[in-house]
Amino acid sequence: MDNILKRIKLSVKHHITHRILIPLRTLLRQGMTPHLLAWSVTVGLLIGSSPLLGICTWLCILAASIFRLNQFAIQIANYAVSPIQVFLIIPYIKAGTSLFGNSAKGVTLEKIQEALDIGIFHGIKEMGILMIQGAAVWIVVSAIIALPMQLLLRIAFRKMLKNMNSSEENKVTE
Repeated sequence: MDNILKRIKLSVKHHITHRILIPLRTLLRQGMTPHLLAWSVTVGLLIGSSPLLGICTWLCILAASIFRLNQFAIQIANYAVSPIQVFLIIPYIKAGTSLFGNSAKGVTLEKIQEALDIGIFHGIKEMGILMIQGAAVWIVVSAIIALPMQLLLRIAFRKMLKNMNSSEENKVTE
């Protein structure tokens, strides 16, 4: 059992390093500002955590085009947070239905999956209103946390850039 947990931990660490951190560092090395990178990642994280299944990639493309954000960075963040999206769907739907005075009793991930398995249009018909109500709550939550998240990420990316620059200077002086 310990061996399996160790392999999972190494796999997650490898995935985070090679699929998220190294590409973000590369963008900084190529001249992207910490400010723009922070906004791109923030928008990708927020859109990727929405209860709108199946359209997050398209929403990221649209947001990046409208706000002139980096497509690559926004998609890295979108895909990085996609596992969390599954856990947030039900709370968003329940908060949305209570906000709009409806009932979300019996809504589970299995019910959502069954509706989508029958067909995308059937899934939209069955779950569309619930997801839209959940999306209303997601928009409010996103509006509240977007700026603080962007500020924290900007600080982190500035520090990352500073560390990269200082390590490169150390290599040059050696």
